Formats: sequence, C-alpha cells, structure tokens
Amino acid sequence: MAWMDKVLRTVVLGCMLSGCTPAGQDPVAGAERAALDVGHQSKWRELRVSGTTDLPDGAVLSYRVTHALTDEIAPAEWPAKNLITDGTAIVQAGQYWADLNTTYWPAGTVRIRVEFPVVPQPGSVQSVYGEFGERLEGDNVSSLGSSKVLTAEHVFEWTR
Repeated sequence: MAWMDKVLRTVVLGCMLSGCTPAGQDPVAGAERAALDVGHQSKWRELRVSGTTDLPDGAVLSYRVTHALTDEIAPAEWPAKNLITDGTAIVQAGQYWADLNTTYWPAGTVRIRVEFPVVPQPGSVQSVYGEFGERLEGDNVSSLGSSKVLTAEHVFEWTR
C-alpha cells in the first residue's frame, strides 16, 4: 500500500505542476475569479441591500428581495405591493447598494438574492467575464448551460 500512496502523491504533484483538471472538466481559457457578498441595513421604513465585490466598476448586478409572506397568502391580501422587489445595482469602488421602501411590511423572514451577470454588461466588463459570464470562476459560481452566474444570498428576520 505504501507504493500506492507514493504513486498517488506523484500524480497529484504532477497535476498541480502541469495544471491538469479533474476528469470531464476542461479548463476555461482566460477564466477570471470573482467574489460577491450581500447583506442588509434597515432604518425605519427603508431596507438597504448592500454588499462588496471584486467585480469592476460599472458591473451591473441584479437583485431580488422576497418577503416570506408571499408564500403564505394570495397577492391580493398582501399588506404592501412590494413584498417581491427586483432591480439592478451598479458596482462602484467594490461596493453596490439599493434602497427599498418597506412601508407596511409585516415582520417575517426576508430573502435577498444578488446575481451577476445581467445582460447586457458594459463592454469593459464583458471583455473580462464574457457576454454571459462564461469566463467566471469562484466559490459562488454555478453553470447554466454555456453561461455562468455568480450568486450571493442573505436571509434575515425583518422587524419594524
């Protein structure tokens, strides 16, 4: 068995030095790592969705904020029409944010989901990550066909 350990270490070291990838996975030429996080701040009747990223200035992020009440009662019974809200935010100096009106929101669980890329992106962003994020790499990156999406989620309890 000691010889198997030695062979395994040699193969792993060889892969590390030559840059091979696991079976069935091709390396993406020019892949770019990206990171994204999301959080919130609340003040009276306002919710600020905010986070940090290493995406370049001008990158466009999409966000969706969903109150748990949307799964519990019919839309006609919602106390506020904006219990599901989506939009975009622009990266500036490694940060992004969006302010939402929360008037009439009841207490409950809120989920925030932020994604990159949103099509179209500025040319300077597309040239780095691809039109559909195909050159994205990172911990929160998932594949959707030939596209890739960088995602961050945050869940918290809303209280007034």
